[in-house]
Amino acid sequence: MKALRWFGILMLLSAPSLWPADELFELKQVVPGVYAAIAKEQYKVNCNAAVILLDDSVLVVDTHSKPSAARALQAQIKTITDKPVKFVVNTHFHWDHYQGNQAYLDTWPKDVQIISSEATRENIEQRGIPRVKHEIIAVPKEIEKLKDDLAKASDPQQKATIQENLRQTEEYLEELKSMRVTLPTMTFDRSLIMYQKSRVVEILWLGRAHTEGDVFVYLPNEKVIASGDALQGYMPYMADGYPYDWIKTLENAERLDFDYVIGGHGDVMRGKAQFELWKSYIGDLMAETADAYAQGATMAEAEKSVAARLQPLYANKFPPRVFEQSVIGTIQKAYRVVSASTE
Repeated sequence: MKALRWFGILMLLSAPSLWPADELFELKQVVPGVYAAIAKEQYKVNCNAAVILLDDSVLVVDTHSKPSAARALQAQIKTITDKPVKFVVNTHFHWDHYQGNQAYLDTWPKDVQIISSEATRENIEQRGIPRVKHEIIAVPKEIEKLKDDLAKASDPQQKATIQENLRQTEEYLEELKSMRVTLPTMTFDRSLIMYQKSRVVEILWLGRAHTEGDVFVYLPNEKVIASGDALQGYMPYMADGYPYDWIKTLENAERLDFDYVIGGHGDVMRGKAQFELWKSYIGDLMAETADAYAQGATMAEAEKSVAARLQPLYANKFPPRVFEQSVIGTIQKAYRVVSASTE
């Protein structure tokens, strides 16, 4: 294992309103001392978190899309333990998994270490920070669109939904403006293993998948794994992914001995059925898209033909409406990969 490297932290203290924890998360005990904070549906989405009680501290996996959400979870953690959070893991660099980092340094400035793979830290610096800056420019346009939709809406329920979405988006923009990206303070190449009296925690990079830096947090004695978005309760999101590698990485993770999976989104999963579903879907997606491309299909043509082939096989295997909402994006990524316009 490459030697651990310690880094400085970019911080800016800010104090937007604290979300009521029970509005954002349902805290479920998976096994004694290990909890899944399942994110409730929001217009500005948050990821799940894993909360792991250690000897004299707490380890939290992923920090959501904004510091206020992280603070809301902190309040909920304090209802189950008085131990401080000393370790935070970022499973990958996507906004809804790391943008709450600064809240942990705000609360425990001298004690918290934020852990990620080396690739994830680099991706936050090189891709995450530009995306935050882009969001500050793009979100006002989204706000204007929501205001326009609100003015045109006549159905009371629709108006209430748009109004709530508008509120969340305006608060999110204000938080983005005051937020300074907080980078991981400790990185590793392949694995970082924490040995405590109460439990062993293995933080593992098993290959490229949803991003190049995805890590799994594995509790071998409790048989629990937290998988970030390398495996979650919906469909693969592939924009920054590596589909062929992803299948191999899921195979590597599947060799671990576990009963419970805390994914980045959706409910806690049992066993390895979701691994098999995702491997099958990604494999068929790539094979069907490669065949369409080989026959001269444009991306638009492949979207139609591949979706039609995948629909009877997979539409009913994912939660309602998820296949319809996500399949075209996965085909577009697959087409870019097989046509060599991206990895």
